[in-house]
Amino acid sequence: MRTRVVLAALVAILLVGLGISLSVGAVTLDLGEVWTAVARRLGMSIGDEPARRVDSVVWNIRLPRTLLGMVAGGGLGVAGVVLQGSLRNPLADPHLLGIGPGAAIGAALGALAGGVQGAIAGGVATGILTALVVRRLSRGVTTLDPTRFVLSGVALGAALSAIVGFIVFVSDQSRIPPIEFWLLGSLTGSTWRALGTAAAIGGGASLALLGAGRVLDLLTLGIAEARHLGVDVELATTVLLMGVGITTGAGVGAVGVISFVGLIAPHIARRLIGPRHGPLLVASLLTGAITVVFADIGARTLAKPSEIPVGLLTAAVGGSFFLWLISRRKVVT
Repeated sequence: MRTRVVLAALVAILLVGLGISLSVGAVTLDLGEVWTAVARRLGMSIGDEPARRVDSVVWNIRLPRTLLGMVAGGGLGVAGVVLQGSLRNPLADPHLLGIGPGAAIGAALGALAGGVQGAIAGGVATGILTALVVRRLSRGVTTLDPTRFVLSGVALGAALSAIVGFIVFVSDQSRIPPIEFWLLGSLTGSTWRALGTAAAIGGGASLALLGAGRVLDLLTLGIAEARHLGVDVELATTVLLMGVGITTGAGVGAVGVISFVGLIAPHIARRLIGPRHGPLLVASLLTGAITVVFADIGARTLAKPSEIPVGLLTAAVGGSFFLWLISRRKVVT
């Protein structure tokens, strides 16, 4: 009963965030006008015909932007749960472990070759590759200090971020987003095409990972126990990390690196709903989506009419949260 109530509350919060996101920005719109514009686009004759300006702002700019933020944030939330469960590491996060920066390399190269769809495809390819590198680093994880493992990921991420910077600076600036997009993330310029591609690839992978609850429950018991209960640990961990690479890579290709969402969302969801991975994955998907949507609202309004990169806000909160986590003795011993 509690699980259903929590999930329903998270859905309600996400819908509230959707309404606010469609209403605020450089131009503030009346919420009634917003929903009328959306309803009429969906074929429902509700209210008076909205002004052309309202219809254009809502349908062409804010709705794809907000939905893309939900897809990217939800994917990061799911990826964080899978990493923390499969690696048995409460500090695991797709960007702290270098998967996000790794995906950004392929995304930047893909953007040069094929625009946003090329960026998403490239991000997925190098996201999977980097996840497999993390898989290699995680062998012997039962004796590996979680903090040392994350520091290895941070070092890997720093090196990969430098490669991203090099690619951007030596490339045609008119064909590739600027360096701050790749390292700080942004939903500016979101399109229906980007949303469709990211949702089909990254969203599809996220939904597939929602079915991994039982396997993650068994993996958290330890390698020996999971094997005794019939889990092929090597295969399961590899497949799960490839799923993380796809989800993270699609998000990075579409919106750049938005850090710490994969760390924050699972911990919040775990406090709300408990440690069982089935409902935890769903709750973390919703929490990740909520985090990115509200961070984007802040990015658009705190320095209006200028925009703050959404990754700056998530890093400000997530960095503090990360320091709090590693300061807790039970996390690092």
